[in-house]
Amino acid sequence: MKILFAAMGISAASLSFAEDKPLDFWDEEVRLFGVVSKGESIDSSLSKRRDYAYKSEAFALDHADHVEGDLSVVYTPAKLGMPERFGFVAGLWGERWDLSKKMSLRLWVKAKGGNALGTWKVRLVDTAGKEANGELAGIGAEWKELKLPLSKLKAAAGFDWGNVKLCSFEAAFSEEARIHFDGVRFEHGKKHIGVTDKTLDQRMAEAEASRAMRVEVGMKAAADNNKEGLYAPVSAFAKMLLNEDLETANRLLVEELKKSSDANAWGLLQTPLYCRFYYMFSSRYGKFPGRMTPETEKLLLETLWDRTSAKNDIHWARQSTWYLDGSENHDLNAKACNLVTSRIFMNEPDYKDRIYPDYGFGGSYHYGHAGYYGPDIDPDTRHGGGRANLSDGKEYNAADHYEAWLTFLKTYFRERAERGFFLEYASYGYTKHSLNMVDLAYQYSGDEELHALIDDFLTLFWAEWAQVSISGVRGGPKTRHHKTVGGPDDKATADLIGFHLGGPANAGVWWYWNLINDFKLHPVVWKMALDREGMGSFTYKARGIGEEENVLPRPLGTERSLVVDTDARFLKSTYVTPNYTLGTQMDHPSAVHSHLSIVGRWHGMTFSQSPESRIVPVNLTDGFNVYKKKSPYDMEAMYQTVHHERTLILQQSRRWYAVHPEWYPVNADYNQPVGIWIGNQWDRRLERDGWIFVQSGNAYAAVRPVLWDEAYEKEHKKKTSGNQVYFNAPDDAPTVKLRTDCYRWSEDKSLLLLEDKFTATIIEAGSKADYPTLEAFMADVLDNPIALYKTVVPGDNVLVYTGCGDDAQEIVFNCGARQIPMVGGESIDYSYPMTFDSPYMKSEYKSGKIRIEYDGETLDLDFSN
Repeated sequence: MKILFAAMGISAASLSFAEDKPLDFWDEEVRLFGVVSKGESIDSSLSKRRDYAYKSEAFALDHADHVEGDLSVVYTPAKLGMPERFGFVAGLWGERWDLSKKMSLRLWVKAKGGNALGTWKVRLVDTAGKEANGELAGIGAEWKELKLPLSKLKAAAGFDWGNVKLCSFEAAFSEEARIHFDGVRFEHGKKHIGVTDKTLDQRMAEAEASRAMRVEVGMKAAADNNKEGLYAPVSAFAKMLLNEDLETANRLLVEELKKSSDANAWGLLQTPLYCRFYYMFSSRYGKFPGRMTPETEKLLLETLWDRTSAKNDIHWARQSTWYLDGSENHDLNAKACNLVTSRIFMNEPDYKDRIYPDYGFGGSYHYGHAGYYGPDIDPDTRHGGGRANLSDGKEYNAADHYEAWLTFLKTYFRERAERGFFLEYASYGYTKHSLNMVDLAYQYSGDEELHALIDDFLTLFWAEWAQVSISGVRGGPKTRHHKTVGGPDDKATADLIGFHLGGPANAGVWWYWNLINDFKLHPVVWKMALDREGMGSFTYKARGIGEEENVLPRPLGTERSLVVDTDARFLKSTYVTPNYTLGTQMDHPSAVHSHLSIVGRWHGMTFSQSPESRIVPVNLTDGFNVYKKKSPYDMEAMYQTVHHERTLILQQSRRWYAVHPEWYPVNADYNQPVGIWIGNQWDRRLERDGWIFVQSGNAYAAVRPVLWDEAYEKEHKKKTSGNQVYFNAPDDAPTVKLRTDCYRWSEDKSLLLLEDKFTATIIEAGSKADYPTLEAFMADVLDNPIALYKTVVPGDNVLVYTGCGDDAQEIVFNCGARQIPMVGGESIDYSYPMTFDSPYMKSEYKSGKIRIEYDGETLDLDFSN
């Protein structure tokens, strides 16, 4: 690369002398390991292992069987044809070990399968290809910490101990061999060079030193991507950043700009990307001027004006930040772009005195249509706007708009920190889009106060993400989690933070922006993201947002907007452990939902051992989901839920109330066939007495559909007369008989198909920390008190259940009517007094003051000013 990034050579030894706890990083360790045939080098496949989408065939993470940190690396030679040589490199990005003969290689190893035991040949290789050879003895079938003094290695003449690039091993294994590695490092005294587990100082230093090369590798992949459509302009951006093939880059950008129209004015890629082209490559304010031709730059400015001048209505900047146009991510797209383009134009001589239309018609200009404007109103005179009349008749230029949107966005981020974020909460599909727009305002607002405010907001966002995530897999409730329960490919958000933690660069269409900002994670976020074991088990509760104001008729101008300036009665609750998460968002039965708060709702359980291991309620389809894609299930059902630590109870909501904009095309339906997605990625799965038990790694779960035995109850019902003939008899038994056969399995046994649409389901969680075996967990679950109490009408019962553990609380859950559940005799408080509440993050509701603390690091954020 000719440009932008200096060549790097990182000495790992200079990075870590600290005595801090070594930390694992889920997106690095497997990539460090490789296999080759004898005579080849372990680093020969580095280019593949640097790719953000790389998946190793022979190496995997093991969260269940490790000695240090959160995980170990397990090697299965048979998966790659029994290669003769295996090992690890000093780093993916040119890192080198600065070793000496005084140091020792230390590592935890255990090997199962015949020849794996005993002695391995070991080889260190320096950057010139010279070797130091020896043997590593003592490998056994159980975990054992081995120490190999480097002085015992026979080094070739001129071997450079200060520039060692890899360590490899040779051993003859049987087909059944599985070898675990953990805590691999070089040590002498207080000098510590981590390989798998690294101190925070080492990880932060390596991430900073390798950042330029990681960006280069990612952008090179984007530049070489010859796909058409949305890939082309990102390829052009990457080419300009790399300062290569500028003729093609300019041509691709011009072709893209000429496609701009009102029809794609709300596209999530175009306007933010065009703004970044300007601030990276324009002649006036570009970081790298001269790479974009004058003709291209002229067209870029013209296109930006055409795309934003109508949407950039100053009167909308004076309205509530809780008017969300179209959807939450589209809304933030429009408003961040309004700010940044206003700044561009107020500094461009040909544009700074232009007067904006400022029609005052409301939000969502050109977002489809706004419906009926009324008699004698020509729709063309509304210019794609709404039905409001907010104009004050004054004229405003770009500088005026810049100041208005600057004030608006400062309020926007303060209010999200005060009440919670986002409505599209933890959405695997939309979080990356919202953060794209956050970043646009962060990088290019030109205002130090807003930059600092958003820097704090990003820190808050990632701390909140980190505390409910295990190795990049986010647990807890999610909204707009459409189409899928999630799995190994559910890493759209993890790729963003992974880059800041030192991982590979994803420069794809929706991620490229993450590589070119100046944001850095605070040390407390690093610790929270990489030390799941250290954080232990805890409950995290948080207020949600997105309840509608329930004002009809809705304010003019919001025909295509959410109106959600409310103290929403949504309570998120997640129990987080090193082995699993179990969580939900509990909605007040009388909450007034918005059109986004009811779609793609995810509740359930994730497991650390495998991202495919999860338990999630779903609605069943006729073979195709709402997006017309072939699928036996969808995520478009609403659930009434209650959660307390290791217990989650859920049931399809019988009814709910929602207020929609006039345009919205999708709505969750009532009375859908439902089931529980369980999948097949389990170490063990058993059924007993109506319960389904599963184990993944060190975590257990028990799933119990709860349905009354209607036939039995009708047969044993005592006679009543008059109007009471349809009711339960007052002297009947107070509870009903429970069925143990109220479900069946899908053909592939991945879905539990519930017989009744309103079957309540209990999910009870446990771990090896509490139960040494699955059988012990089963025994405890099976004696938990569970009953359905009768009400007036047969079948409309109240579920009463107490889960496992000495601290378990009795849960009362009405399965027949919309009522507030009770835990431990107390009704759920949906107006929870804290915006964020865990041992590591606390903020009183609407205070804007947040304290984040973990492992000796404390960070106070203040959004109240």
